[in-house]
Amino acid sequence: MTHRADRRDPEAFPVDDKRVYDAYVAGRQSAALAAGIRLGLFDLLEESPASEESVGEQLGLGVRPRRALLGALETMGLLVRKGSELALARDASAYLVRDKPGSLWGLIDMEIENFLSPATLLEALREDRSTVYGADDPWEAHEQDPERARAFTAAMHSVSERPAAGLAEVVDTRGVRSVLDVGGGSGALSIALARKHEELVCVVWDLAVVCELAREYARKADVAERVLAEPGDMFRQPFPEGHDVVLLSQILHDWPPEKGATLVQKAYTALPRGGRLWIHEKLVEEDLTPRANTLVSLDMMVWTEGQQYRESELRAMLAGAGFERVERRATAGYWSLIEAWK
Repeated sequence: MTHRADRRDPEAFPVDDKRVYDAYVAGRQSAALAAGIRLGLFDLLEESPASEESVGEQLGLGVRPRRALLGALETMGLLVRKGSELALARDASAYLVRDKPGSLWGLIDMEIENFLSPATLLEALREDRSTVYGADDPWEAHEQDPERARAFTAAMHSVSERPAAGLAEVVDTRGVRSVLDVGGGSGALSIALARKHEELVCVVWDLAVVCELAREYARKADVAERVLAEPGDMFRQPFPEGHDVVLLSQILHDWPPEKGATLVQKAYTALPRGGRLWIHEKLVEEDLTPRANTLVSLDMMVWTEGQQYRESELRAMLAGAGFERVERRATAGYWSLIEAWK
């Protein structure tokens, strides 16, 4: 009989392969999430726990497909067993159910058509350009295709709701009455700020097609009187003046440093003396942690011209524009606020 120890060759296999293999199979997890969302699995189990057989019948899945998908999600800890039935784990219920406040379903569902595959990433790395939109500018593509703009805005709204609430909770609004939310999309950040701070008026400044969507979200949130939307182009026009704060949330990571510096300089020019710039981003630390933020730079390769920034890079950008006092604080999850004063 051959024992396990006898089969090992320390010279041929001096290092365990688990970390590399785990990294290799990690992409299957995002694929399982997206498939589960598109099938309606999480919505189904949110209504009530169900047996594997019942889930398969209601979703139209055969024995082998249901075992593969449900087994994957259970081992990921997103499904939990209650006797003979499967139920959603707490975080799955909070973040994977369609249209639930703070849910990430819209962002994950978008993976079905725009998955970060090895082929799209390799093309983006070699060409140094977005592969999702090809030669088109992403934002001009949205202007020309309102339905695409709506889908993208819904995805960004879903990923922004919880960080928006975190920002609204920690930000100091003393002396602030008006916020210009540049490229604010759905207005998720403005809505959260208006809900938390009744003295604030927020203006989402974005493309005309997006402004219509922002007004819809503001009406649904019952803050339409204090969350306004005005059309504009952040690169072709100067930033509107008359606001105490300029907010750039998930804007700078869409652009290379030189374009980011242009936006920061425009914010400085538009602000009054004593005005503030709020930059809300997933920052990468000098030691490349947290991993989740560092990996987002791969998404930026296929979606935009940008990258995830380090705090030191943003501080240099702010100093170059003329900002002096700069502070950082955590908001929610992997997000941070960089606040700078003119």
